[in-house]
Amino acid sequence: MRPRPFWSLLLLVLACASPRLYFLSSELPQLENNPKLIVAPGPWTHPDVPVVYADLGAVPDDLVLPALKALMSLPGAMDACDANTGRPRPDATEYCLAVYRTPNDWRVSWPVRKQVGERGGCQPPMGGVVDQDFGSDLPIFGFAHNHPCGTDMSNADLRVFPAVRLGEARWTMIEYAVSPGGKLARDSRGRPIPAWAWLATGHADAPRFLKWNFEGDVFRWDELKRSWRLEARCEPAPPSNIGSTLSPPKCYPR
Repeated sequence: MRPRPFWSLLLLVLACASPRLYFLSSELPQLENNPKLIVAPGPWTHPDVPVVYADLGAVPDDLVLPALKALMSLPGAMDACDANTGRPRPDATEYCLAVYRTPNDWRVSWPVRKQVGERGGCQPPMGGVVDQDFGSDLPIFGFAHNHPCGTDMSNADLRVFPAVRLGEARWTMIEYAVSPGGKLARDSRGRPIPAWAWLATGHADAPRFLKWNFEGDVFRWDELKRSWRLEARCEPAPPSNIGSTLSPPKCYPR
């Protein structure tokens, strides 16, 4: 048996430590010492998040929806805004996780957040996942996260998809499920499988679950019909003025 890299063993030790709800980005290893390419451990051992055994050419909702609901239950993940200003409170927190597939099943990584007290969005594990059973270089099908103030997706959210290395020290995001090493996930007909992004937002008593693809087609989960409903086509919006913050994405109802 080939020995596992030190950082792989480290992740397994950390993942086994209890109690644990999430990982800080500063705790995790990085590919090529690149802080944008953090590697998360998996699978997330949350009691409500299953490992799904299904021979599907797309990510099963039976995995994604429980994972989104579990993200909402983490500290500061939902309804963490000041009622007077609408701004996030100090405890407001975004968490990110990766959706991936092993040779046997579908799983999600442990959630990642920034340092405690640090403002800003979470950092997706763009460097992939080290699974406790199957190791690394597993295909990533996309990333899920939450918005603690109930807002919809942002410009930045629309741009985050699995990354692959192209050439010397060049990484790029693509629209298909892929491992960091460049292995495309394929369906039973040999076709690449599209990647997605997912968002848990809204409020604890009225959650909204959204997903979108690389082209910006945004779907909302319909709990009554148990299906995704196409809502809009969204594109990142440029700043309205020099030095201003980005405007919300431009969305066109479908």
